[in-house]
Amino acid sequence: MMKKIAWIALCLGFWIQFTPAMADSKKPLTICSTTWGKLGGEDLPGKGFVSDLVMRVFRHAGYQIQTKIVPWPRCIALAKEQKFDLVASGWRGENFAPYFDYLNVIVKDTVNFITLENSPINSGTFETFHGKKVGLVKEAGGLEALFKNQENIGVVKVAELVKLPTMLVGGRFDAIVSDPVSLNEAIKTMKRPFEHKLKTLNPPLKVNLNSPLISNKHPNKGQIIADFDRSYKILVAEGMYDELIKIHDLQVQRPD
Repeated sequence: MMKKIAWIALCLGFWIQFTPAMADSKKPLTICSTTWGKLGGEDLPGKGFVSDLVMRVFRHAGYQIQTKIVPWPRCIALAKEQKFDLVASGWRGENFAPYFDYLNVIVKDTVNFITLENSPINSGTFETFHGKKVGLVKEAGGLEALFKNQENIGVVKVAELVKLPTMLVGGRFDAIVSDPVSLNEAIKTMKRPFEHKLKTLNPPLKVNLNSPLISNKHPNKGQIIADFDRSYKILVAEGMYDELIKIHDLQVQRPD
């Protein structure tokens, strides 16, 4: 009887060792992210909320994982070429769908018109801003609907989100187009304290669901997606999301 048990244990050990899914899960993965308030940054804990979350999930799934912070266009281009295995997070939508598959949704955010609290503008509809100007970051994505209205709405593009609040106060435009969380974090980094109050106008221009992205040509994408999604659900149930919110001091919208 003891010999039979030992034989079963030995066979089980070989099965675990050589199961393809387990072998794949030990392959190192590289992820790119970008500087994005407290969501991403080289000097932040875990390289930011998003990178920290994604790396925790993959480590739970048995992967060796590394994140590099690079400019956003480079991150997307190199992930398309599979020089990075994944993008830490991107908006689900038409821009990425031809090139990437999506993992589990990890963050939800909105894009709104944001203006000064004493502004007479109180609605966030496109029609409200016909004949007006808005400011946004030139590399901002997911704003196709705004650009379709560009004949009616003037758009001022800048390189950095942190420049927009001062330009708004100076009258360069009537509102900022941004997600409120990122704008609030950018304001905290301004060299001079920003003494003006802002208001976020509703309805939102867009509700964004953020997921890690993987090239639809990646040879291991099926296994990687399944491993991530399974571990994500386990860790969220165990309180990972609340823990990350405390660590990063960031109020993000949970996707559920």
